[in-house]
Amino acid sequence: MEVTSKSVSKFVAATIAFLTGDSDTATALKNERLAQASIKGQLSALEGALVNAEVDVENAKENLTKAIYPTVLISNQQGYYNNIVGAQSKLDDAEEALANIKKSIDYAQALLKDKF
Repeated sequence: MEVTSKSVSKFVAATIAFLTGDSDTATALKNERLAQASIKGQLSALEGALVNAEVDVENAKENLTKAIYPTVLISNQQGYYNNIVGAQSKLDDAEEALANIKKSIDYAQALLKDKF
């Protein structure tokens, strides 16, 4: 019978560890739990970062709209254009950061699903 953390109770795992010390099986069982906890912790942090990144994209879109459609008289044409370019650049950066976070979340979820 193959021993996995899903088929071994805590009692059996503790007994094996007590009888054999940190045998290969006991070490593997501990490592599995630690690895899963690590990935789940990263997923939790990434989900928090995802919310912040979504807000950043919304703010950058709003700032771009404000740069394109100012509510005051345009007194410096170069400044007007530079404001638009800068706002677009910040939006591009925010969207790239959001995409990277989503990619990291997808990777971590797939890792948990495929390797554990």
